[in-house]
Amino acid sequence: MGRELDHKLSFNIIFWSVFIFVGLPLIYTFGMTIGAWKKDLGLLDGKLFGLLMRSGLISLIISALSTVIGVVLAFFLYKTDIQFKSVLKIILLIPLFVSPYILAVAWRDLFLILGLSSSWISYVGMIGVLTMIFVPLSVLIIGSGLSNIDASLEESGLMLTSYKEVFWKIILPLIKPALISSLVLVFIFSISEFSVPAYFGVKVFTTEIFTQFSAFYNHSLAIFQSLLLVVICIALLFAERQYLAEAPFFSIGTKGVKQKVYQSSTKLGLWIVMAWLVISVGLPIVVLFAQAAQGGTAVFLKSFNLLRHSFLNSITLAFVGALLLTLVGVVAALGYLGQGRRRYQDYFDGMLLILFAIPSTILGVSLIQFYNHPALNFIYSSDAIIVIGYTGKFAFIAAKIIKNSVRQIPKSLIESAEIVGVNYWLRLRKIVFPILMPSIFTAFLVGFILCLGELGTTIMLYPPGTEIMPIKVFTLMANASDFLTSAMVLVVLAVSLIGVLGIYGLAYWIASKREKRYD
Repeated sequence: MGRELDHKLSFNIIFWSVFIFVGLPLIYTFGMTIGAWKKDLGLLDGKLFGLLMRSGLISLIISALSTVIGVVLAFFLYKTDIQFKSVLKIILLIPLFVSPYILAVAWRDLFLILGLSSSWISYVGMIGVLTMIFVPLSVLIIGSGLSNIDASLEESGLMLTSYKEVFWKIILPLIKPALISSLVLVFIFSISEFSVPAYFGVKVFTTEIFTQFSAFYNHSLAIFQSLLLVVICIALLFAERQYLAEAPFFSIGTKGVKQKVYQSSTKLGLWIVMAWLVISVGLPIVVLFAQAAQGGTAVFLKSFNLLRHSFLNSITLAFVGALLLTLVGVVAALGYLGQGRRRYQDYFDGMLLILFAIPSTILGVSLIQFYNHPALNFIYSSDAIIVIGYTGKFAFIAAKIIKNSVRQIPKSLIESAEIVGVNYWLRLRKIVFPILMPSIFTAFLVGFILCLGELGTTIMLYPPGTEIMPIKVFTLMANASDFLTSAMVLVVLAVSLIGVLGIYGLAYWIASKREKRYD
């Protein structure tokens, strides 16, 4: 009973905080525009629905390409014994953790160097860049699914038939939840993306919503248009919720599962993975350096001076945002230590799913509409509104990472401690948190990098006088030379990597302190 009361109290505090600070602004904004929807409904002509169909088709292509490439890379990285697997997995994640507009700048520079036409650059560039960004996400999802296949199933099949038949008849059906999760999540990420299509000049639904809000000041129409996008995203999430909720992606470890690892007789797998890393990671960085180097060292100094005032503020906001969304993720996940899933946990999961499905621009619009009042001006005019946006946008990811690790904790450990009278908070501190530390750290690190590179929400929310790296670069690049733009992107990438290394260093220092304490 004590455990129930303790968890319910902490859960209720976090649940209602997220609902009030993030969920309520969405309800308020949609409610306030009901009166204008009848008038705006006439503006939803065939062109707008055609734009929505085009955006959906582009996102479907991106999600399909990411999933197919993800299957190939995940197989070699998770099911074979190729060399340097651990290092290659880390390098593979770089595009996922780099702000999308950085890769957009790099590939546009490459296309221009190759002399390609601007019309060809727009669509192919957008699809290619977003595919490269989301392939690591697909690899994580599908790789975890492959890792959780019991080796006995594959070995039994191989005794009767060829590996080709085993792959199509056993492995693919078993990883079907992971494949569907990859398709759904990448589709939602890509159809909600704003910065890459805006940079390439591709008119999609998110850029149309942003134009209505920022250029024509037609807030009600922008919000009404966004409902179409929101309905699509939420319908996809809830239609496949049985897969999304149970799929073992973002798992940290695979306890209790004996994996089948295939020996590689050739270096084909290694060469395929290396080729993808060169294309998706190495080539963009080389192009940025080559482009910036044409301006000499002066362009790097100018870039540093233009951005230096935004370094500390960007890292601080990302750090605080990562802390809050990790806290939300921990509380949302801890309920799964109990017997089965409770109704209030379903409510929390549903709320986080909906917030995740809301496009960044609409989340920003809703927070502005709600907090732009005299009584709430202390939030609206401060950096707190940015942190609220970060938490609402990425809490689902943190909760998913931690929840999958919670499910790997043997219930016997918790039950044994409970039987001998260990209280709830001591069980968390001595048993649960030490086991969950890898996943909590992963959730924090992923959250930090996502917050650091987020543009769609922050460009709507940042108060006057606040300087943040993604916004600073995005606004300056409109009138900057190609040399200066490439140099600024490299500076942002360097600062982001320094921030990530700093977090690793802090984690290592904390871990060493804990080891010394227990020695």
